[in-house]
Amino acid sequence: MTTNGRPSTAGYVFGGLSFIPAVGVIFAIVAIVIGAVKRDNKVAFLGVGGIAFSVVLYTALFYFGFVATVGPYAALKIKLAERLMRDDAGRIALYKLRHGHLPATLAEIPEGRDNAFLAFDPWLKPLAYRVNPDGSFELRSAGPDGKFNTADDIVQTY
Repeated sequence: MTTNGRPSTAGYVFGGLSFIPAVGVIFAIVAIVIGAVKRDNKVAFLGVGGIAFSVVLYTALFYFGFVATVGPYAALKIKLAERLMRDDAGRIALYKLRHGHLPATLAEIPEGRDNAFLAFDPWLKPLAYRVNPDGSFELRSAGPDGKFNTADDIVQTY
């Protein structure tokens, strides 16, 4: 119950806004403070619910985006790995054009503000790089299982 018998409209507004991703936590804190000052438990619980919603939402996004190897985003991660490897292959080819030879390791590729080189796959594992005797090169992602030389490796030769 509130201190003056009326519900806190501002508290409910801030409590409702607390469910907006990213900025909702700020509104939740305001709702909790209003609930505490006005002694309105419903408003305070609404603010706590907004914070809990944000925690659950961002935990799920992190899990499906970085941890999960199966599920709705698994196929997208494989496509992303292929795309990253194509982009990196372009930067390696540019290195060869400028220096006359392929780099011995990926660490030789210069990083710059306009030259982002990502030597990691979407599972945050480093890419494997190998120069072939015929002058081509291979980029390999360990794939969803994180282990090289298994069936789910993503391999591209250029």
